[in-house]
Amino acid sequence: MKPFRNAYEAIKRLLSKLFGGGEEKEEVTSAAEPELKKTEPQPEPEPQKPEAKPENKKAEPKKPEANKKPEANKKPEAKPENKKAEPKKQGAKPENKTAEPKKSASGKTAEEDMEAYVRESERKEQEAYAAEAKRRAERAAKREAEEKRAEQRAARREMEAQAGMGVRRVTDPVTGEEVPLGALPARAVTLKKYSKIASTSDDVILSVNSILRHPDMSKNIVILGKNGFGTVRVGEDFARSFYAMELVKSDKIAKIKAKQLNKIGLEKLQGLKGGCLIIENAGLVVPAKLVEVIKNSAPDENDYVVILTGEIDSLARFFEDNQDVADQFIYLVGIHKIKEKGMISLARGYIKEKGYTADKPVYEQLKQSLTAMEEGNIDRFLEFLDKVMEATDAREVSEGNGGHKEVLVEDVRKA
Repeated sequence: MKPFRNAYEAIKRLLSKLFGGGEEKEEVTSAAEPELKKTEPQPEPEPQKPEAKPENKKAEPKKPEANKKPEANKKPEAKPENKKAEPKKQGAKPENKTAEPKKSASGKTAEEDMEAYVRESERKEQEAYAAEAKRRAERAAKREAEEKRAEQRAARREMEAQAGMGVRRVTDPVTGEEVPLGALPARAVTLKKYSKIASTSDDVILSVNSILRHPDMSKNIVILGKNGFGTVRVGEDFARSFYAMELVKSDKIAKIKAKQLNKIGLEKLQGLKGGCLIIENAGLVVPAKLVEVIKNSAPDENDYVVILTGEIDSLARFFEDNQDVADQFIYLVGIHKIKEKGMISLARGYIKEKGYTADKPVYEQLKQSLTAMEEGNIDRFLEFLDKVMEATDAREVSEGNGGHKEVLVEDVRKA
């Protein structure tokens, strides 16, 4: 098969297919485990005050009135008796009031009831804590088992790739030969989240493995996105993985917009030696300026990698009009075909990359959050996920549980 000349030819094929893409891989996520609901103890009902007794005592004087005889000489004798009885009733009330706070229906004082309430609350809190600890341990064990199975599958795929048995093969963009797709190197940590996206994974894996196979060829990359969507973070992740894999000598990363690059002198890039330069909206760069940048980035000059990010149509027009620089960009990574499912795959990979964990309800909430931003805007989505994890850290510190790093639905809502 005839080798590819450059990324431009690949862009033309993409455009001719009207940006077609394969069905995204179906993902399987573990069922969400129910959140533990803490139950608060209910205080014991307050004892009813014996208010009825005074009413009965007031009713008692009526009995002699009902039974009194119509004799006139006994009427004055009943009145003083009633008057003497009334003060006794009034004197009984304070005695009842002082007794009521001391004893409850259970025969305990208010202080004893409060102590019992506190003890019961502490007991239930300890039970809830123990149950939560058990639940977290079970989930951790489950995740560990899943990761172990994933490692075994990856090892099996690698063995199959080495043996060339039943492995999907791709075309090497340098030689045009059919080669096994393989897997990402272990040190390409910041790129693994993209390998889970069906429409993007092949481009990422193929580019990295081809660069490793052909270290003397240009390492420059073109990252295609949708119009107005940010893909600079993808370029940063390539730069970090390149340094981790020792494909570049420095961890320095410079980011610049095309219009700004058009106005500056290349002496501004002297400090970038051995690192990576990311050009945003690269379709707007002046061709002569990009030619200067390519010469300045050569191994015998400042020896840095150039990563172009931008919208697919503008970059296609740029390479069509500037064939002299097209050959310096062999590798093409398409982000423009990513959909909602791919964005959630990206979220899973990024949360894991940062050392956090999350359950299914979190990703369902992230789907709702995606409606407020452009589908495929990698930069904006990753910035949002950074805020989610910051909210997780703040919540856990306030709860005295810092460092656990478990993202909850409330963290997504707060971000």
